[in-house]
Amino acid sequence: MSKVLLIDIGGTNLRYAYADGDLSSLKDTNKIKLSCIKGFNDILANLIEGKNIDNLVISVAGPKINGSITMTNRDFSINEKDIQESFNFQTCHLLNDWESIGHSLAAYEDKDISLIKDGSEFNNNSFFIGPGTGLGAALLIGDDKVTPTEIGNTTGLTKTLLKNYFIENDDHFRTLEDVLSGKAISSIYEYKTGVRMTSEDIVARYGSNDDMANLVIDGFIKSLAETISDMALTFISGRGVYIAGGLIRSIFKIMDKDKFVEYFYGDKKLVHLQILEMVKIGIVEKEHACLHGNLNFYKKNINKA
Repeated sequence: MSKVLLIDIGGTNLRYAYADGDLSSLKDTNKIKLSCIKGFNDILANLIEGKNIDNLVISVAGPKINGSITMTNRDFSINEKDIQESFNFQTCHLLNDWESIGHSLAAYEDKDISLIKDGSEFNNNSFFIGPGTGLGAALLIGDDKVTPTEIGNTTGLTKTLLKNYFIENDDHFRTLEDVLSGKAISSIYEYKTGVRMTSEDIVARYGSNDDMANLVIDGFIKSLAETISDMALTFISGRGVYIAGGLIRSIFKIMDKDKFVEYFYGDKKLVHLQILEMVKIGIVEKEHACLHGNLNFYKKNINKA
């Protein structure tokens, strides 16, 4: 029985897994630390060697245009038709990483979602967002239609959110992901102190006597809540807003949930506040969201065939 190879290429790691013919679960999940991806075809050849792989689903951090994705954080491009022909796969599907995460919702059970606040479902729209190496987001309508976005590279909210870090209109921070991502936490801390640290180390210092770590993480939490508030209204997210990624799972453990909800409501009035009160906000606790999304995408397409 043939297997499906599932790959997710992010800003830091390449993660992969296999699914047997019953497509019930991920098998042999692993990751490869990436310094570069110039040898991607060699990596792919190694992953399929000696295995009966006929089908491939790849998610990549970057916008998909005409069957190709060029990564936003790496010098790397990939085309699904070229890969399919080079390796003679029966099928090869290329997804934006947040398109994949949108498809992952069907894989989650109640235990896989930790709630910041509960809500009342009022339509079929679910919004996913994830501050990681960059900032990704996608809209899921119903169970099948996923629209990935490039909100991380927009600029409209940046100057407003910089105030949460007590920075006044500095041109060093231009895009939304410059103020709302793991990279942003490191960059803003360095901007304030002259010291370069990883976002993980800064999060670990939260609540200590490192006043700047406390300021940066508090600013990040407020910025995330305010951004989600605007996105919930933009996309009328009646099935909830879901935040994914290892960074937010770490921050969720230390943040003040009530304060987050207060920031989420902000100064919204009347019907818009009523909408936000109904919106559920959840943290995706399940790891490998893209790989689960790739598998669910494949299953949906098999069922359509």
